[in-house]
Amino acid sequence: MPDPTQGIIHLDVVVKDKSGRPVSELTEKDFSLLDNGQPQKLVTFKAFDEAAKKPVPPIEVILVIDELSLPTRLLADAEKEAEAFLRRNGGHLEQPVTIYRISDGKLRGTADTSTDGNFLADVVANRREPRSIGQSLAHPTPIRCIGPIGCGDGPFFETYDEVGRSTVASDKLPQSLVALGSIAIEERRKPGRKLMFWLGLGWRLNQGKSIGVFDNLTEFSTRLREARIELWRATEWPSYDDNGHPVPIVDYIYPDYLRGGTSQEIDVGILGMQVIAALTGGGELETRNDLGEAIGKRVDEASRFYTLTFDPPRTNVVDEYHSLKVIVNRDDLTAHTRTGYYDEPVYYDQSPDHIERVTVAQLEDEMGKVRRTVSDSMEARRLDRMELTERLNSTKLGILEDMVGRKARQALIALADQSVFLAPPAEEIAATPPPTVAEKRQIIARAIEYVNQTIPKLPDLIAGRTTMQFLEHAEKSDTPWKTADGDQSLHAGEISKATVHFSNGREVVEKESVKGTSRGQALNTMGTFGPILANVFVGATAPQSQLTWSRWERGANGLEAVFDYRVPQQAGLFVAGFCCLAIDEGQYPFENKAPFHGEFAIDPDSGAVLRLTVQADLWRLPLEQSGVMVEYGPLTLGGKTFICPKRSVSISRQRRIMNIAEWHESFKVYAPFETILNDMSFHQYRFFGSTARMLPGFTEVPANH
Repeated sequence: MPDPTQGIIHLDVVVKDKSGRPVSELTEKDFSLLDNGQPQKLVTFKAFDEAAKKPVPPIEVILVIDELSLPTRLLADAEKEAEAFLRRNGGHLEQPVTIYRISDGKLRGTADTSTDGNFLADVVANRREPRSIGQSLAHPTPIRCIGPIGCGDGPFFETYDEVGRSTVASDKLPQSLVALGSIAIEERRKPGRKLMFWLGLGWRLNQGKSIGVFDNLTEFSTRLREARIELWRATEWPSYDDNGHPVPIVDYIYPDYLRGGTSQEIDVGILGMQVIAALTGGGELETRNDLGEAIGKRVDEASRFYTLTFDPPRTNVVDEYHSLKVIVNRDDLTAHTRTGYYDEPVYYDQSPDHIERVTVAQLEDEMGKVRRTVSDSMEARRLDRMELTERLNSTKLGILEDMVGRKARQALIALADQSVFLAPPAEEIAATPPPTVAEKRQIIARAIEYVNQTIPKLPDLIAGRTTMQFLEHAEKSDTPWKTADGDQSLHAGEISKATVHFSNGREVVEKESVKGTSRGQALNTMGTFGPILANVFVGATAPQSQLTWSRWERGANGLEAVFDYRVPQQAGLFVAGFCCLAIDEGQYPFENKAPFHGEFAIDPDSGAVLRLTVQADLWRLPLEQSGVMVEYGPLTLGGKTFICPKRSVSISRQRRIMNIAEWHESFKVYAPFETILNDMSFHQYRFFGSTARMLPGFTEVPANH
């Protein structure tokens, strides 16, 4: 499951001394991380070794038997090497192992990871990997050549003969390469570090610039990084050129690769196995005789490693390559990890396009000018492009609502609701001198008494509640996950009407009806009648919290005393969450007990709380904003006055989840942020219960009638 407390980019680092032995017992201060040559702050750091602290889950070893690049004789040799590794130590494996086999058009694998080496060796020997993965390894879209002159439409990709020379050419991605993508998608669903050993020659690529190569490169790089796979080509058989000479890895690392690729038109050779392996921090497995022993040695070395996470710099460039270098602050040690990654705009929230920021006075002036001169739809679009720099209070909102049509009214409500956490206009702040320390304490004491004594003694009440949900427009089907549409305007989705019963400090929602549509996202707020007040005051008045005077504010019924507060993490009184984390196999809501802050406005004479805001202090993705505002006002029932909720606004800004498909696999990724907003209004208050009185002039009906 994704861990939102960790950085976006995850690095597994092995540190070796000059003799090539892995080194443990280093600390975070021994490391420096350079991103494009610039120091980067770590979000998390963990050290693991085979004795004191083992990773949970343990490192997974992946053996890929690539039949497509191994003719019969070489295939038998590769299987024997795999069996030799699996039967080491009597078949008792230190790390769990998964086996994949690539045959013509198919990818199969073991049902699960296992530490029973003898069982897995028998699976390899009998070629009985039971699980079929995906439908086909055929890649439907050719890689189209754009040069040099005479290259036509390819072909770029080649298979091998008995001695490793290329034979059949194709302009489509090799099945082995498609299989690598499918494995990456499957393995990214599992937590933990993985070492992948590819038993086979892989694939051979001819030179030539092509459209579509860059997109494939960034996807392979990103999915292998997310899966935490380190790829090693585990074979004793080198690749050969057309003259029968071995081809070293350096021939595959083109200048475009060293820059990470900056164009949609790059050399096809960048998709070579050696290049992709080097990008993951792996490479060619050095062996001359005993491949199984070499795999075992690499696995043993990998048991001592370090895990670093960090957040990449913000960028507006899609697929911006960043080189990485981990430096150990000791001259005799060298760190080994992946060489780079592709930064994306989607890793952070993005500002909307063409937004006009206005004050409340400017909004009132603008709406007065255009009244009855433009259509309802045009006025709604105009409001959609605005953002308030001050809070629009409920009284002014009500006046403006009466001036516009339905669409503009909804746009106006969304605009006002997004301003509820801002400071009011200057004219609403009274110049009255602040109260003395003793007076402040008295106001707070009255508010605490109000929350503790008055709220619990409220009579049983019933109220109507109308909830209008606002959402951003749904992403278009062809919108890429890496960036966002500049339009972040909100539109009305579901509108629900419910009856809320308040009794003994609890809220019960009854008789709810829903109109309109929603995309499945929901934002629930409970406790507006009293529990939210109790939680905030318990937290705000605790010794470890901060409670400070803010201002006198002109309210609808006189001056209101406004206090700021801040509650630390350990209070655990506010839970922020959303649905859901980007996990392919299920829905996992995210919840976090967050520190929070806000303000409350108090009637200084009675201690009644008239306005309250709560905002979570969130420092990690995928949830960027979570806040609630509640306004309370006087209500007269049965000749008595009560302070009850009038209006509530809940706002969440969170990650979208998008389904995408690559290499015949479907999976979920985090897409751009979106805002979800609930506007609640409370009305038609009445006492809960029934009344009866005798009516004269009626005759009692006999019981048998």
